[in-house]
Amino acid sequence: MFTHKLYLIENKTPLHVGSGDTNFDLVDKQVQRDTLTSYPTIHASSLKGAIKEYCSFRHDAQESKNFLSHIFGDEESAGKVRFTQAYLLSVPMRSNIEPYYHTTSPKALQELLEMAELFSLSLKAKEALEKFASYSGKDTLVGTKDATIEDFNAKHSDDFDFTALEELIGSPAAIVPNETFDALLRDLPVIARNQLENGESKNLWYEEVLPRKSKLYTLISAPTYLNQNDATKLQNTFERLHNYLCDANTIHIGANASIGYGVTTFKEISHA
Repeated sequence: MFTHKLYLIENKTPLHVGSGDTNFDLVDKQVQRDTLTSYPTIHASSLKGAIKEYCSFRHDAQESKNFLSHIFGDEESAGKVRFTQAYLLSVPMRSNIEPYYHTTSPKALQELLEMAELFSLSLKAKEALEKFASYSGKDTLVGTKDATIEDFNAKHSDDFDFTALEELIGSPAAIVPNETFDALLRDLPVIARNQLENGESKNLWYEEVLPRKSKLYTLISAPTYLNQNDATKLQNTFERLHNYLCDANTIHIGANASIGYGVTTFKEISHA
């Protein structure tokens, strides 16, 4: 048996968690992507490393060592807490009537619902989210008046509970067909980077980023099948980790911290 917590990750600045793959495309450094959906993702190892680095600053040296080894492991044993990769839930898309809409798709919502069900977590407003997840129309829908989102016409709809969706991903929210969402995510923003030596360009490269205000979700778990003493100790440690994540102003994930990339916040996703 495990205790599970589902978290929403919002990047407050552009995020680049590099794939590390060699490629011959125009973009030199691409973001990590899920092998099944091709959506941008954060692999579990990258996420675990970022959280470990953050937690290492929250304790004095000896207490930090014990706390970190219990959660993340050390040279003698594996960590007790389990981390999953972070899956994309929504991205901001520009609009003619709002600066942007928090945009998601039926497939992205369905995967969130499936993860929650798999780990026996009942999401808040589950029925409303299930209705969005079952949407099979070809139109982009919004709860506000008709709009243009990127180059797509978005229609106002009263058939869905956009309040429930906005509580999850932010306001204003939009849902786009899976095919549209897939197409939008194939062309993420690209930033040109340059290395200078004595004012002369020595290395120009292009880096893909997930735009700020994007949201992902991840599941973190702790086992409850240990003996009572170890289980109590782990539960206390797990709750402390939870408090660190949710109380944190920001946590850095990915590359380029010195130029402001990868500033994120965590919060637990509400469930019934």
